[in-house]
Amino acid sequence: MSKHKMVNGKLLQMNKRYSQLKGKQKEKISGWMYEAYKRQVEQKLSNEDALQYVLDKIDEADIWIPWYEVKNRYFAKKKQFEKRLARENVPKHLFEMEGILNRATQKMDALEKKIEEYKEFQSEIQKLEAYYTSQQWKEDFEMDEKGELPENLRRGILSEDGIYNLLERNKELLERLD
Repeated sequence: MSKHKMVNGKLLQMNKRYSQLKGKQKEKISGWMYEAYKRQVEQKLSNEDALQYVLDKIDEADIWIPWYEVKNRYFAKKKQFEKRLARENVPKHLFEMEGILNRATQKMDALEKKIEEYKEFQSEIQKLEAYYTSQQWKEDFEMDEKGELPENLRRGILSEDGIYNLLERNKELLERLD
């Protein structure tokens, strides 16, 4: 038995599948299906009436596909069309506000994590403060002043303002957090 049949002077493949259509044809049919779904919802049409709208559009475009393939595809995509229509009917500001809520939540979560890390780091800052107020720091400072330390040594801890400013800033931040 042949898969092809001559219809109105055209040789048509009778068992053609939706997946065998060209991309542009699928795109057009999908658009018509969505239009049909919207009409079905708005005008309370039956499935058959909605499908007839799609089949008429397919005929007008001179695309050959068996009706049952269109029917199967329509029913397979109805849930997707329902969700799409629902999204289109939602006021745009709700999406914007939802985005703000999600971004704010992410930023707050990240900030809380950083605050916790900062609080846990206070023991290290206390070590730095203990060093700054110790005899050891004074001796290290004197060594630097005499030029006994290498020139390429970083001197943040040996500057009087560096540690002092950091400790003051740390106090201010802790006050703001409390």
